[in-house]
Amino acid sequence: MLETIKAEIRADLEALTAIDGVSGHEQAVVLAMRERLAPLSDKLEIDTFGNIQALATGQAGGYHLLLAAHSDEIGLMVKSIGRDGFLRFDIVAGAQPGLLAGRMVRINGSVLGVVGAKSGHLQPLRERSRVPEAQNLYVDVGASTAKDVARLGIQIGDPIAFVSPLTELNHPDILTGKAIDDRLGCAVLLAAMRRLRAGTHSTTITCAITTQEEVGMRGAAVAAYNARPDCAVVVDTAMSGDTPDVDFEREVPFGIGAGPVLFLASGSGIGGNLAHPAMRRLLEQAAAKAGVPFQRAAVIAGRAFSDAGTIHLARGGIPTGAIGLPRRYSHSPVCTCNLNDAADAVLWLQALVSLLDEKPSLSFLEP
Repeated sequence: MLETIKAEIRADLEALTAIDGVSGHEQAVVLAMRERLAPLSDKLEIDTFGNIQALATGQAGGYHLLLAAHSDEIGLMVKSIGRDGFLRFDIVAGAQPGLLAGRMVRINGSVLGVVGAKSGHLQPLRERSRVPEAQNLYVDVGASTAKDVARLGIQIGDPIAFVSPLTELNHPDILTGKAIDDRLGCAVLLAAMRRLRAGTHSTTITCAITTQEEVGMRGAAVAAYNARPDCAVVVDTAMSGDTPDVDFEREVPFGIGAGPVLFLASGSGIGGNLAHPAMRRLLEQAAAKAGVPFQRAAVIAGRAFSDAGTIHLARGGIPTGAIGLPRRYSHSPVCTCNLNDAADAVLWLQALVSLLDEKPSLSFLEP
């Protein structure tokens, strides 16, 4: 079963990561997900914010579960167009400035360019060792004038995505590329919905593919308000601590290939989330029922945010849990993941729905 799930996830992930969907410009991703979710739902809507809400209706009297993953990816945006044909840009959604120079990019999903880097022959030794500031970088699309750029259909405000196709990293289960955050979550929800749709459940499920997560979890706030669920689970990628430059025990004690992550705490202040006790309990029980290995995580410092940060605050409050899919090199064009973690997350969600079918308490005070 696990191999079949992994094959499905890999195929979906390859197709979805090939699509550009920088925050605020997720239309092509939304169209691709609508096509895949429509046969798996009784009703599908796209709200004014671009969120997909695919409803699989359960039997009367059951809980309503919201499953969420986001469609947008990190990238850049055209800020100005010079008379010499070079594009200046702003960073969108946390792309790292130190990883920009020399990168190949794509504007508007079709026009190729490169982020220019001063010739190494012209840089003094001191300059070579510095990380260039984003404000000093530019995109070269092979144009000589602003009119040349206009003929390519490029305007101020257009999205710029990285060119970094999904690639197997010398092992069939280890994949690297751009937009794995969070197209991997989208692929997990597709695999889960295929299996949950085939079964008979009292639990009604809304599968929400949310927009603009990377710039403040904005779409999820709208989706959760509209869906009115009894409880929710967010599936997102999560920074991994199993590389030489991270202190595994002090900073991030989980890594790829050891199972999906149960986030007990993520982020701090506005946008952070502390797992609801009922959802923590149910997710732990579901993992045991499915025989799924999982890693516990409490990452409060830094930017460990997910859509759970706004979903749990919607309306009168929604009991919410978050499942993380570990990936190395977060907010880069070379995110790296293990398909086994994603496949286990599918089994985990299936087991959770079977538990919710029994209408367990969602009370904050339930022991």
